[in-house]
Amino acid sequence: MDYVNDNSIDLSIEAEREVARTFMGRIEWEMILIGLGQFTIWVVTWVLVLNAIIPLFVGFLIALFTACNAYLPSHAGQHGHLSGGRKNLQWLDFWVGQISVIPLAQSHDALKATHLKHHAHTNDPDNDPDFFHGNANSWLGAVRNVNVSYNDDGPAMKSIGKHMEEDPKFKAALEKGGAWTLLFYFVQIFMAILYPLETLLLWWIPKRVATSYLGVVFSYLPHSGLGSGRYKDTRFWTNKIPRFLNHSMQIHSMHHMYPRICHYDEAKAIQALKPYMIARGIPGAEHIPDKLRWNPVTYIKEVYYGR
Repeated sequence: MDYVNDNSIDLSIEAEREVARTFMGRIEWEMILIGLGQFTIWVVTWVLVLNAIIPLFVGFLIALFTACNAYLPSHAGQHGHLSGGRKNLQWLDFWVGQISVIPLAQSHDALKATHLKHHAHTNDPDNDPDFFHGNANSWLGAVRNVNVSYNDDGPAMKSIGKHMEEDPKFKAALEKGGAWTLLFYFVQIFMAILYPLETLLLWWIPKRVATSYLGVVFSYLPHSGLGSGRYKDTRFWTNKIPRFLNHSMQIHSMHHMYPRICHYDEAKAIQALKPYMIARGIPGAEHIPDKLRWNPVTYIKEVYYGR
C-alpha cells in the first residue's frame, strides 16, 4: 500500500506522536521477570556446579544463555520502562537493571549514562560512545571494537571524556557506576582464586561472548553505515532468525524513533506507525510486513547497510 500518497492518512508529526503515545507508560513486567529470572538461574547454576550436581560444561552453556539475556532488562530500566515512568517506582529501574547485569560485571548507572548519549548522538563519531563498534567495517570488527572501546585508551573514551567535561550529571553517573565496576573487579579476582575454572567458564567467558553478541546485534547491524538524525540513523534488517532470538533488534528502528515505547510493545507500535516510518524515510521501513505477530521470523525483504 502506498501510505505516503494516501491522502486519507494524516502523516503530520503531531499525528505520529499522538499514535505513539498510546503505546507508552506501562510497567514492562516482562523485563522485570527476565532480569530477575536470568540472574536467579545464573546464581543457581553456580550452586549446582560447585556442588557437582551438574557438569561444568552444562553450567557454561546455561551461564552463556543468561549472560546474553542480561543486558536487555537493564536497557529497559535505562529508559524507565520497568517503572512505567512512575516516580515512586523508579527504584525498579535501578535495582532490577543493576541485578540483571551482574553476570556481565557491569554498572547499570554507567551503562545508562553512555546509552543515553548514544541516543542523543547516534552515529556521530565525535559524540556517540557506541560509534566505533556500531560503525565497524564488519561484524568481526564490531566484536573486536566492542571489547576494547571502553578500555582506558579505547576509542570510545574520547567522546566519553568530552561528555564528562561538558555534562556534570554524566560525570557523576560514571563515577557512581565506577564503584560497582570496582566491586565486580575484586569479586571476580576473589572468585578466580577460589574457583579458577568455574569463574572462567561461568562468568568471564560468558560475559565476553555476550558483550561481543551485543556489539553486533545491538549496534553494528542496526546502525552501521548510516548517517545521523532520528529517522535516518537506524535500519530494519533481517537474518531470517526468529526475532526474539536477536532480542528483536531487527526492529530496533522503533526504539530509536520512540525510546519510551516498551520493547515488548514495539511490534504493535510498528504496525500502527508504519505509514509514518515510510513517510519519514526510515531505512527498510517499506519492507516491513503489515502484521508482526508476537514471535515469528520477522522477514524483511532486504538487509540495508546504507553503503
